[in-house]
Amino acid sequence: MRVWRAVLLMNLALALGVMVGYLAWGRHVVRLEEELATARRPALVPGTWTVRGVVRAVLLPANVIILTHEDIPGFMGSMTMGFPVKDPKLLEGLDIGATVRFTLTGVPPELTIRTIARENP
Repeated sequence: MRVWRAVLLMNLALALGVMVGYLAWGRHVVRLEEELATARRPALVPGTWTVRGVVRAVLLPANVIILTHEDIPGFMGSMTMGFPVKDPKLLEGLDIGATVRFTLTGVPPELTIRTIARENP
């Protein structure tokens, strides 16, 4: 009978230790996940970037230009995407395939083209 009680007490102690350890580790994991999410969140700081690109399409009714642009330092790699334009007059005279230099301003991902100029070939 004594061995039975000893085994039962050992199992209870083990179960209690595992439960307390699991609860403590669970709180630690939640805190680490919150810290990781905070570290991954980009700073919402307005920025200005001047970049070169090639015009792929001009959507006058939407006031958007689609460009294949080079790397935007500190923000994104080169890709093809659409950008809203601050002033529709900036889109006048731009042809598909034209190489341009443009300035983006705003808080990512809400960027707007403020200036755009055609580059000589």
